[in-house]
Amino acid sequence: MYKSSAYLPRTAKPRNPDPNPKPRKLCTEEQEFLIFANALKKFQVEDPTKGLSKFVVLDHDVPPAEYLVKCIQDNECPDVIVTVNGRMFLCHRIVLSIYSKRMLKLLAGDVSNIVFDSEDLTPKAFSDAYQWMISTNGELDICDMVDILRAAYFLDVPELLEACWQTLDSPAVDELSAFRIMYEMRAATNMPEVFDKLAGRLSKATLPIASSREFLSLSEMQICSILKTSTLAVNSEMELLYCALMWLSHCWPQRRSSTNVVLKHIRFGYLPPTMLSKFRTKERNRVGHFGEILEEFSKSPDVNQLVQDGLFDSSLVIAAYNDPNVLEDNVEFKQVKLMDPRCWIRDHRCAYHRNVTTLCPNMRYVTLDDFQKYLKTLSRLRPDFDRLFEYPDNEAKEELDSDWERERKINKLMLLKKVVGMDADLDRHIESIRQKRSDRNQDPKTQIVQA
Repeated sequence: MYKSSAYLPRTAKPRNPDPNPKPRKLCTEEQEFLIFANALKKFQVEDPTKGLSKFVVLDHDVPPAEYLVKCIQDNECPDVIVTVNGRMFLCHRIVLSIYSKRMLKLLAGDVSNIVFDSEDLTPKAFSDAYQWMISTNGELDICDMVDILRAAYFLDVPELLEACWQTLDSPAVDELSAFRIMYEMRAATNMPEVFDKLAGRLSKATLPIASSREFLSLSEMQICSILKTSTLAVNSEMELLYCALMWLSHCWPQRRSSTNVVLKHIRFGYLPPTMLSKFRTKERNRVGHFGEILEEFSKSPDVNQLVQDGLFDSSLVIAAYNDPNVLEDNVEFKQVKLMDPRCWIRDHRCAYHRNVTTLCPNMRYVTLDDFQKYLKTLSRLRPDFDRLFEYPDNEAKEELDSDWERERKINKLMLLKKVVGMDADLDRHIESIRQKRSDRNQDPKTQIVQA
């Protein structure tokens, strides 16, 4: 049987090769090719890239970058679909990936459709954020700030957040505008930094805002942001205590779980000792209609320590108000760090008006009826409710000349003596006040004036 080999056979070499082989005669075609090849050697072909720049300049009437921007802004050739709560948006993948850290992760694979079904992102919020991404100027409308902020946080767009901060810091956002934005964002749960920043804009309008229905509808997180800030313009810390109690009472008992969370932001050291004593006694039922709320707060394991520290700090504030030298002379007080004060004000239209300093507010006990009457007075004076607000000098100390004010000063120091037990220093200071009062009564000029 015939068998074929898988490989080509080797060509056998001649045993006796001719030492002087004769050149093979070329055919006509081969001769013509050699003639053509020799003729080409006479021409020198130069390198076409010699002398050219390394950069290529495209000569177009419309630069490619402008053309691409126009295509994106006209929404031509979109390559990804984003669905937000049932509404579809045709977008460009490259734009979303550049600005949004969250979209960059979602679009890392071969994804052409993304669906969001969350309360933290609305269709309008996504639309406003995407329009900002593809816009030329990137300006923000203060009226759309709520939607843009929600989208910026949800999509994680750092540049958009920075633009929002700049807008919120601008004079275009006043106190009432900041509160409006906060109120419209009351359903948001993931933006505590925004709430803190908006609450920091509140000052003179604090009490009128607290008397509104919108204030009662704020979320727990927003109320805490307001109570934490030091820019609130109030006469007394008791006013803020009543504001917190009114918010809790508005939806009681649904807001029972918020009692301790909210009330712990009250600065107990600026409450009068009369009010502090009611937290630990049955007299808390006499604080307006908030007895049940205070009863719930009294169950907190931290309330005793808060009241105890508040009594000490309150006495310290009273002593510092009457005589700042008490802080300098006493070793114990030197080791105590005073609380951050609010923006204390003086308003002569207020029935419980008292002189205040930068570090010491009105430490008088305020009833709920007096506070509500004062709120009604301010509401009737809009928009000039703050026209008569007075702010104490940061350095000057108030001089109290009347006998009634001096007697009140002595009574405060007597209270401090009972609470803290600084017998020697306080006795000496009280005696000096009484001596000044005696000298004043013996002054002939003073007697003539009094007559």
